[in-house]
Amino acid sequence: MKSFFLLSTILATALLAVTGFAPVANTVQTTTRTNNVFLNMAVFEEKERDALTRDSEPEDFFQTNTDKMSDEEKLPIALMGLAGISLPFLLGLIALYSAK
Repeated sequence: MKSFFLLSTILATALLAVTGFAPVANTVQTTTRTNNVFLNMAVFEEKERDALTRDSEPEDFFQTNTDKMSDEEKLPIALMGLAGISLPFLLGLIALYSAK
């Protein structure tokens, strides 16, 4: 009885494994339809803007608040970012070595 159950389980598994890799013969008809619609959204009617340079824009246009700060004022932000990235790894190493 045990061997019959084992044999039937092996055969069922082999059958499922073989049919799992068999390609399925689907007869699906695909139709392709092309839409040749041109959207005229007044993109090409207006004159193209000149290249963006420092002379054509005001000085503070592209400056964020951080850009307006001096390097001495930016240093604590950079150090906090560095500590925020590296501190979890250091705490993890300490926890791993103290668990030994």
